[in-house]
Amino acid sequence: MSGGSGGPVVVIGVGQLRNNREKDPAQALEPVELIRRAIGAAADDAGLPEGALGEVDALGVVQVVSWNYDDVGAAVAEAVGARRAKSSVSEVGGHQPVAVLTEFARSVATGEAELAVVCGGEAQSSVELLGAVKEPEKAEHWTHSPGGPGTFTRATGGTERMWDLGLVGPIRIYPLWENRLRHDLGQSFAESQAWSGEMYSRFSEIAAGNEAAWNTDVLTAEQVAGVGPKNRMICFPYPLRMNALNRVDQAAAVILASPAAADRLGVPADKRVYLRAAAVDEDCEDVLERESYGRSPGLERSLDAVLGSADTTAEALDVVDLYSCFPIVPKLGALHLGLGRDRDLSATGGLTSFGGAHNNYSAHALVAVVRRLREGGGTGLVYANGEYLTKHAAVVLDREPVEDFRWSTATTDEHGPVAVDDTLTGPLEIETFTVEFDREGNPARGYVIGRSPAGTRAGTRVSRSDQATLAALVDPESDPIGRTGRVVAEGERRLFTLTD
Repeated sequence: MSGGSGGPVVVIGVGQLRNNREKDPAQALEPVELIRRAIGAAADDAGLPEGALGEVDALGVVQVVSWNYDDVGAAVAEAVGARRAKSSVSEVGGHQPVAVLTEFARSVATGEAELAVVCGGEAQSSVELLGAVKEPEKAEHWTHSPGGPGTFTRATGGTERMWDLGLVGPIRIYPLWENRLRHDLGQSFAESQAWSGEMYSRFSEIAAGNEAAWNTDVLTAEQVAGVGPKNRMICFPYPLRMNALNRVDQAAAVILASPAAADRLGVPADKRVYLRAAAVDEDCEDVLERESYGRSPGLERSLDAVLGSADTTAEALDVVDLYSCFPIVPKLGALHLGLGRDRDLSATGGLTSFGGAHNNYSAHALVAVVRRLREGGGTGLVYANGEYLTKHAAVVLDREPVEDFRWSTATTDEHGPVAVDDTLTGPLEIETFTVEFDREGNPARGYVIGRSPAGTRAGTRVSRSDQATLAALVDPESDPIGRTGRVVAEGERRLFTLTD
């Protein structure tokens, strides 16, 4: 773990927007324009004089997924008149807004910069509305250098072992942790789903009061957890309303400054929120090599580090926003922090109701927490998660001035990889699992991770034809974790079955 401290850093302006919820092709705007407007809103929020964005030293754009640009950072800097700024573009991951904030805050704290902007935006809804996913030219007034929807390298989705197994994509992987946590806590399926439903119902209430939220309908816990035509099961145990929604047009921006720069620009004291500490950490890239599936050591370390550096405790936090692409993430965060079921875990509204603007959701969380602290004072926490509970970034903010900003970054993975046998056949005890459903509501395939009698881990699939095993895995009246089945070879495939 490496880290440091420097002078105070203050958030002086925040801005966000939702665009084209009406899905009118004439209102469809590309991401750079949405981001430009969000930065403009943040500058207005801070009360910056005209031309002040020309003084920005650093401008960081959270990687845009919905549309391709040659250099989106340079495009945004030009669009807002920040021509002297050193622009950059983050890598992929939902942790990036807080990770970029941490990097820029360090620059301000050490005197490398005085004024910095963290921003991002997506137009996935409009890309699909215009039919530009397959025919980019249909977004005729958008940038076409290169244009078209974003592309990812194979490494972004997972390791080669994960690809070979087909265990890639958030919808398939996060349920592995949810099912294991339920087992570890000794909960029934009904108890676990009720917890998720209650939490996401409350998120929908919070989103209903957020002007940039994509969905403002308040949902009951039963509407979140109940499976039906409008809420089909995706990957067990998560129906649609427990999955992040990325078909949104949203953008957000945060402006950071040194106190001296804030004074020079005339930013009022009631607009200033200080950064106390930030921490960035990570877990093993290969999901099959993770230490366990009932917890996330990197999440825990990042939360411990940021609270320790901020000289505060979870009990002292007035506002909390925990990343919520799936219920397991805020559950793990709340359990580690010791926060009860009655505690609000989002100030934003969650990635299902508010909307998950690909990598940029936590920029909106920063906006929401800053606003809450301005209104009510106190201390706030934003935790952001990237990839598959792989990358972690957390920041503590305070309404009152602080003397310094402290940061820490994990430099090495703190556990050795678990031994995985990619050729194993024979007995396998289930550690965790999920089952993917088709659009008609039928089990389509399963994924099982388990241990051999020798303690070696293996990942396998369950065939659609093995309906008995699939039914046993998703039986709400039982818990298959701890049961032993067999891995059998069928040609080049290795399949798990609970029946001989």
